[in-house]
Order: sequence, then C-alpha cells, then structure tokens
Amino acid sequence: MAPPGKRRVANGTGKFVNDTPVSFTLSEARALAARPRFWLVFAGTAAVLALMGPFGTYEALTLPARALYWGVASLGAFWVGFLTSIATASQAEDWGVPPAPALILGGVAAALPISALFGVLNAVFLDVPFVSGARGALPYAAGIAVIVGAIYEMLEGRLPAPATDPAAEADWLARLPPEVGRDIVTLQAQDHYVSARTIKGEALVRSALSEAAAALGPQGLRVHRSWWAATAHMAGLEREGSALRLRLRDGTQVPVGRAYRKEVRAALRAAPGP
Repeated sequence: MAPPGKRRVANGTGKFVNDTPVSFTLSEARALAARPRFWLVFAGTAAVLALMGPFGTYEALTLPARALYWGVASLGAFWVGFLTSIATASQAEDWGVPPAPALILGGVAAALPISALFGVLNAVFLDVPFVSGARGALPYAAGIAVIVGAIYEMLEGRLPAPATDPAAEADWLARLPPEVGRDIVTLQAQDHYVSARTIKGEALVRSALSEAAAALGPQGLRVHRSWWAATAHMAGLEREGSALRLRLRDGTQVPVGRAYRKEVRAALRAAPGP
C-alpha cells in the first residue's frame, strides 16, 4: 500500500514508481541544476545585485558583504521559490484547480519561506529584527515566487518535435509480428522489452521505450515514464481521484505522468475528431 499522500503507478514490471508533486518537482530541479547556462545566469544576476546594492544594501554593506548577501539571497530565493511554488501548483492542479490560479497559490505558498530567508539575512547582515525583515520582504517574495513559476510554466514542454526518420520507424515496426499489424495504440515499458498493443493484438519487442518513441516520432508521444500512446488513438483525459488518465478511442485508459501533461493536452487539442 502506498504511503499516505503518495500516489503509486504501476510501471509494467510488477513494481511501482512514485508520481507525487514532490518527486516531480525534485526531478525538474535536478534537470535545471544540470544545465551550465542556469548557473551562469544565476552568477551574473548575483553579481549585478551585489554591485547595485538594492534595498539599502549598497550603503549598509561593503562589496564583499553585498556579494555574500545577494549570492545567498539569489540562490536561496530561487530554489525555495521554485521548489515550493511548483510543488504547490502541481498539487493544486491534481485537485482540479486551473493552471493560472494554481500558479498564484504556488506563489503565495512560496512567499512565506522566501520571506523567512530574507528575515534571517537582514538580521545577520543589516541588524534588522527578524520579524520586521521578514514582514517587509513578504510582498516582494510573493512577486519573486510567481515570476519563477511563470517562467517555468512558459518554458516547460516547449521542446521541438523530433524529426521524422522513416528508416528508423520502418526498422522498429519490422520487429512486430505480422499478425498484430502496424497500427500501434500504446507501448508500455516492461524491463528490457516494450509491450506493443495494436488494434489487432499485442507483442513484446526487445527495445527501450525511449528508443521506440524516438523511432516512431510524430505518430505519438510519451505520456508517462512507462507509457507511450499514438496520437490518432487519443480521445480525452479522465480524472481518477487525484490521478490523470488518458482515455483512448477503444475505451482503455493509461496513466499520464505529471511531467507529460502539457504535451498530452496539446496533442489532444491538435488531434483530428472521431
């Protein structure tokens, strides 16, 4: 049984994987932290703030102290804002809150820890009482958190569609037994294999799901870490408690992972009618 507050989705191997707002947010954070460009932008921002010395820090602190203050403030405010706002917004969307209000809720939730961070910094560097420093930072913290969340929402899922490679597609489809045909409905990862379900039957193919998804290109897309679905067979989305599921034209449903929701919604909007 899954721990309280966590959802576990079968991954086709008899095992389960966590698909919670926290696990999703940490995964996104790791991906962001792995980008060198992010750290260059962060370093540049901290340097500009240290030189400008906003909010009275120019007069009150020396340059080395300002560099330390704004380095900690920039890094801490971004990550606290990112982790709290995205996790809160993801949970709110699971509860049925539309994306824009969910983003605002995330910003409000993130404002509190960001304000506390500035309260500590102002107490240490500027000799301002913690409560006064945190209270004064609260409106700015809310704005920072909403901006961080909005930037993430604008950037998420904006990757270009993979280029079609007819040779790779034909090679992968050739692995299917003739009796099941080539009209694939879903693919599911199962250890070192992919379970391919077509309109005629089902077959196991020795392949990674990522390899299959790349080979099949625009025919469909990943909808979960363990699932791929053909765009032509998508019918709509269904909620099952807090989980989101993709309904296919034959009536079957497959889980939709949080990281794939935007792409799935976009595919459904672009899909031809029945």
